[in-house]
Amino acid sequence: MRFAIPTEVLRHVREAAQVRQGALATRLGTNATFVSRLEKETVTDPEFAQRYLTAVDTDLANRVIEHYERDWRNIDPPSFLHPNREQIWRIELAMQELAGFEAGPQHSDILRPWIASLRDDLSSVLRYLERLDHTIAWIGDIGVGKTTALAHATKLLHTDGKGPPKPVFPVGSGRVTVAETKVKASPAYGVGVEAVDLDGVRALVTDFVNGFVGGGRGGGVPAEMARVLRNMSGFRTRRQPTGGDAFTTSDPIADGLAAGEQPDVLVDRMMTAMDLPNRRETSIAHPGDAEDGMAWLARTIAGINNGLDERFSVPKRITVLLPSTVLRGAGELSVVDTKGIEGVTQRSDLRDYQDDPRALMVLCTKFPDAPGQTVERLLRDQAEQGSIAVERHRVAILVLPRGDEPLQVLDQGEHPATHAEGRAIRAEEIAGALAGAALPNVPAIFFDAHRDTPESVWTSLRGRIEAMRAFHVGRLDRTARAVAELIGNVDLVKTRNARTEIERRTTLLAGRIANLTGVRRHAHLNLVEQLDIGHQSSVAAAVARGGEWPNFPIQHLLGVGVRQDAVLRSAENFGRVTHELESMRDDLAEIAGVAKVLEGLGDRVDEWRQDFLAAALEIGRDAFRSMLKDETELWRRSRERYGTYVPGYKKDLATIWREHFEGSAPDEARRAVEERLADAWSRMVVEPLLAATKAEDDA
Repeated sequence: MRFAIPTEVLRHVREAAQVRQGALATRLGTNATFVSRLEKETVTDPEFAQRYLTAVDTDLANRVIEHYERDWRNIDPPSFLHPNREQIWRIELAMQELAGFEAGPQHSDILRPWIASLRDDLSSVLRYLERLDHTIAWIGDIGVGKTTALAHATKLLHTDGKGPPKPVFPVGSGRVTVAETKVKASPAYGVGVEAVDLDGVRALVTDFVNGFVGGGRGGGVPAEMARVLRNMSGFRTRRQPTGGDAFTTSDPIADGLAAGEQPDVLVDRMMTAMDLPNRRETSIAHPGDAEDGMAWLARTIAGINNGLDERFSVPKRITVLLPSTVLRGAGELSVVDTKGIEGVTQRSDLRDYQDDPRALMVLCTKFPDAPGQTVERLLRDQAEQGSIAVERHRVAILVLPRGDEPLQVLDQGEHPATHAEGRAIRAEEIAGALAGAALPNVPAIFFDAHRDTPESVWTSLRGRIEAMRAFHVGRLDRTARAVAELIGNVDLVKTRNARTEIERRTTLLAGRIANLTGVRRHAHLNLVEQLDIGHQSSVAAAVARGGEWPNFPIQHLLGVGVRQDAVLRSAENFGRVTHELESMRDDLAEIAGVAKVLEGLGDRVDEWRQDFLAAALEIGRDAFRSMLKDETELWRRSRERYGTYVPGYKKDLATIWREHFEGSAPDEARRAVEERLADAWSRMVVEPLLAATKAEDDA
């Protein structure tokens, strides 16, 4: 064998053979201490690994030897434990076949573009399959129960001797989690914190204090963030009972403003009290074999999440590390508890998971509401933005039953006899609701955190990850067939004629799709629609921040509007591309290798479309950010409308913004969007299509 072998493979082989370390040491002519020390290393050199496997002497050991003795020329061999090791070997063989064909007598320059296209397809599939890391993002409304469900699913539970195990995350009826939280497997327990920077903390404190100006009740930031700022600064409310159920409340912020203190002075006082220069810790660890590991995590996370741990600043993202057989057994997974949704679903953090080909989006909903308005809105957002996440099996609905809710559904006027039947009825209702709303049929998974085992939900989630990877295995199947047919059935005369014909037809096609159609839907209409959905305090916070607020990101919403328009404007052109590729494939079906390459080109067009649409969003966000920076009057009018005790704030704000965008002020931004969209279309779609189908003459 030429390659070092991961030691975990050797250990796996020995344990499968039920051979103890001492017995194996005897066969190797060494001692158990040496074998134990060896198995703690990361890799083992090939010579000793072969001795080790030969000493175990089982069918499995021989298969491991055979795997590493294969003629790997282009790719380093994956671990024998890699779930796609055989598919990666097929990629290696296909690459070898292409290289051998290029060096052989049948090769011609006329085939070079085909071979380059096939090699690119193989490399793309390899990049996806050789990695095992995936992110599972749990997404849902505030208070839907996703944090509790996630804690039970990942066994992030601890006991305090006062009842059943509890989640290590702070949970409640909503507005508890202050930051996105990621969970990863690790040898030890640990917590990492990505903190809000100093300017960001000051902006939060300013928004919080300004929420009290004019007699307001502090709606400038979400309640969970307000709790952190109060705890870090010591500016907490105090309540005193006055008899019965009545209390009097004193608030140092409201009281200070009422006494005539200036908001800026209060902000300075809070910032000083927070002592941010001494809150510089970013990570902390705890031994992996400690018996109190989960309890330590619970205390640490609660302290950071509530602003009570004096070592840490305001968290923007929290990473939890723990020794987890659940996560390791499911692959190299990261599980993310996203910030709860409050109205608007078009957030940049959620968009990142939508566009990440390695991410599974788990859309959480309560059982009685399933699928629920938020889930439907998320699916509609994806459709309107041209996402292929559903088609790539990257979306699932997670229904969270509680107690006997499944027994309360009605089917033809009767209640179900069992929880399983109730879930089946609700699954049918979910499929019907999605179909009725013209939304794609997304698989529904059910998980009752207090009734079901974690293994039940992980079986379903692993199935979704496998489906995601299976899509790319299907791409490999098509590409491998194309390689075989190109090499086995090459007819240079026919191929040369086919290449010339394809280039001619693609050149004509490029002329027809060279330009996008005119604007179909103005970007600001998306912002106006989202104003109706967004929470009033989030909208006000966004206006106070010049649009940069995570729960209502104005510039991002305008960028989404540009992407939605780009979907509509490019749909006809992409339809023409798809139709022409299918037509050429049918016309050239007798030249099997050519037809298969054209089929693979369709997959690449899908990727070009996603890249173009992602660029459209960034173009819109950037252009309108630059424009809005100078619109002082627009921001002034928008800020002044908040807190006037006149109802209809969001409606009036929508009118202000609609009138502004329907005037001439955004013209420069619109021109910039048009120019950059046209460039992106040409550079990311038209030119790659021409390059992929260009014919070359024999040298």
